[in-house]
Amino acid sequence: MDNNHNVTKLHKLENPLNELLKQGTQQLLAQAIEAEIQSLLDNFKSLQTNERMRVVRNVHLPKRYLQTRLYAITVKILKV
Repeated sequence: MDNNHNVTKLHKLENPLNELLKQGTQQLLAQAIEAEIQSLLDNFKSLQTNERMRVVRNVHLPKRYLQTRLYAITVKILKV
């Protein structure tokens, strides 16, 4: 048996449609999270101490990863 062969390992090609779907999913999720946070802030707008808002935006929590059927996406959630 001859071990000299011309076999080349193929690399998996990325599908442009999958990348588009991934970016769209991330954007929609970011918009949904933003709307949820804005709704929460609006609901507690009247809650104040010494003329300062009690419920405010803060820093982002560490990035989280969501696994979908096709890919993993990154999610940034604002700490309130």
